[in-house]
Amino acid sequence: MGGTTLTQDEPVAAPPGAPVPAPAKGVPLGPRRVRLVFFALMLALLLAALEQMIVATALPKIVGELHGLDRMSWAITAYLLTATVGLPVYGKLGDLVGRKGVFQFAIVVFVVGSALAGRARSMDQLIAFRAVQGVGAGGLMTGVQAIVADIVPPRQRGRFMGLIGAAFGLASVAGPLLGGYFTDHLGWRWCFYFNVPFGLVTLAVVTVVLKLPKPAARPRFDVLGALLLAAASTSLVLLTSWGGTEYAWNSPVVLGLGAGAAAAVVLFLLAERFAAEPLIPLRLFRDSVFNVTGLVGLVTGVALYGAASYLPTYLQMVDGASATESGLLMLPMMAGIVGASIVSGQLISHTGRYKIYPVLGGALSAVGMWLLSRLASDTPRLQVGIWMAVLGAGIGLVMPVLILAVQNSVRPADLGTATSANNYFRQIGGSVGAAVFGTLFADRLTDALEEHLPAHAGARLPDPDALTPQLVHALPPELRDACIRAYADAMPGIFLYLVPVLVLGLLLACFLKEKPLAAHDAPARKPRKARANARIPQARSPYDAGAPVRGTVLHPDGTAVPRAALTLVDGAGQQIGRGASAEDGRYTLSTPGSGAYLLIAAAGGHHPQAVSVTVGERPVELDVVLGGAGRLAGSVLTADGTPVRDATVTLTDAHGEVVAGTRSGREGGYVITELVAGEYVLAACAPALRPAALPVTVQAARETRQDVELARGAVLRGTVRAGGGRPVEDARVTLLDLAGNVVDTHTTDADGIFRFADLPCGEYTVIASGYPPVATVLHVAGAGRTARDLQLGHEE
Repeated sequence: MGGTTLTQDEPVAAPPGAPVPAPAKGVPLGPRRVRLVFFALMLALLLAALEQMIVATALPKIVGELHGLDRMSWAITAYLLTATVGLPVYGKLGDLVGRKGVFQFAIVVFVVGSALAGRARSMDQLIAFRAVQGVGAGGLMTGVQAIVADIVPPRQRGRFMGLIGAAFGLASVAGPLLGGYFTDHLGWRWCFYFNVPFGLVTLAVVTVVLKLPKPAARPRFDVLGALLLAAASTSLVLLTSWGGTEYAWNSPVVLGLGAGAAAAVVLFLLAERFAAEPLIPLRLFRDSVFNVTGLVGLVTGVALYGAASYLPTYLQMVDGASATESGLLMLPMMAGIVGASIVSGQLISHTGRYKIYPVLGGALSAVGMWLLSRLASDTPRLQVGIWMAVLGAGIGLVMPVLILAVQNSVRPADLGTATSANNYFRQIGGSVGAAVFGTLFADRLTDALEEHLPAHAGARLPDPDALTPQLVHALPPELRDACIRAYADAMPGIFLYLVPVLVLGLLLACFLKEKPLAAHDAPARKPRKARANARIPQARSPYDAGAPVRGTVLHPDGTAVPRAALTLVDGAGQQIGRGASAEDGRYTLSTPGSGAYLLIAAAGGHHPQAVSVTVGERPVELDVVLGGAGRLAGSVLTADGTPVRDATVTLTDAHGEVVAGTRSGREGGYVITELVAGEYVLAACAPALRPAALPVTVQAARETRQDVELARGAVLRGTVRAGGGRPVEDARVTLLDLAGNVVDTHTTDADGIFRFADLPCGEYTVIASGYPPVATVLHVAGAGRTARDLQLGHEE
């Protein structure tokens, strides 16, 4: 390999003594168990997402029964607040102590909070129990996505993330509809009770089926960072919930909350800079993928929550739809989100490319929002449905990609943290967006009412802040029509305000860096069986005076290479250091002092790499990329495409040495992993089929597909007879090919029958002896049967 010279005199960001938790090796699950676990995870995610919206349509009945009209908004704010604060906390705890236990705790808290909320006897109790629900929900939303990343490689993860994005979209629309159904038919308490049985089912499946080992590192949780982020989140959520509603935007309370949020954010950043194990490591913000996905997620949250909040109100006010009907009319948007999320996820898994989808989704979202800004009181419902479907399709193309991209970009030890941070940004974006645009809508509505209402209507019109669809449609015709026209003028303008926000998201998506999706998870890679018990020494060196050389050993797709052997050599060719990379790919080698050295890295299934490095007075950070780790897969088939099961598949190198061997599965498929890139010979054989061999080139760090076709051999069968037709026993039958070479011989039994199998097509000569010999020339067709009786040379 060619050498590359790197001089580094800059200090590294992380302190040398800072502990970095090594990701635990995952326990691979079979496809059936993965599907079962994913079903349980999706059920938990759907419950948590539904609870954000399900109470909206039930609130009028709840506050009427519990006598809490003045605290109505807190039933939603308490849940949203604790769920938002819990997102980064659960993400970090999962990285530190293991995701399974943290997820089980979140399920238990969510189920207990749901049961208690269903039995609430006062508004204060309901608010407290909703807060408990939110504590569990934050862990569910983060845990689902992080666990999927643990059990599914990035390349196959696209279709799973598509379904997760579809669940969020489904919940945003189905929540109000389901809440209205429970309230009208079963009672509002079932908005909470229905979580209990489904939550217990999820807990049972996760406990029995999911196997995730705990990280070996000793956890050191960032308590100060968690408290400061909780203070910042609380201030921001309360500011967006109260601003323009409970308090004016320029009131001391709202201004105080804003100042508190800003101060908490500054203190949080300072705390994270010096924390041994920060809640959100600041190094994540040096990753452009993390930054871009966070910003796009924030913008998407603004659009999704804005549209989901205001469209039902518009349909009820202007179109005259009931609460249930407005939920049903939102189905096209839900269908767009669900369909686009699933389709984009499948395409990502198939192609391995993902950047195009948030760009295309941003454009569709902006177009859909612009179409909705053209709404009028006489717009047909079919047209409104099509416009909502366009918006939903755009959002559905964006949502699954964000989590997938950030999980594929960060190192495994930060997977849960990065996932929760991305969700946190989207949640904060939704809260801020809904509040800001709610204030803008209130201002526009006030102006529109002043414009459309008759001058003498003031005494007969209720307070604009107290207008409800039922109240508007109960007004006299003149006032009712004026209010409807005011809503029809005010609401579309809000959608027009969202268009530049979505255009900004489109522009940000164009800067998303596309990194190859790995077809495997590096931390879960197993060493070759022959070396399973071999002890690789830890990094050591007789020198400790010079600056160290450290970094990460990586695959070309950016995932870590564990247990790679590293050797540091000086200019005279003498070894001065030797060691191995850890499970997260990190290594450290000491040097005797300043100078030029050669670093050699090698690992099973990879091409070795040699890199020149110049050491100065400060530590050198040098990442080494090892090529290789190719993968060969395909199917063993017959000429008509029928899969051949249990076929022997063998791979040999250019010297004829057997590199690997396996057998085809039930569908004829085979997989050979841990291959160094290069030229090989692939051979396959199976009973009753002719063996086949063909050359194949395995490419580095990717999957090479090669199907093998096995032809069915021809069969030549006949009977040796004497002149009178009697079968001849012990006649020797010899088969010659076209060149005169003996292919096979056969001695007949008492029935005179001979049979030659597994023959390639072509011309053959059959010679029978026992009496005076006789020879005949015939043509054998491939994959078929040829019958020929032989008459010996004289009569009996």
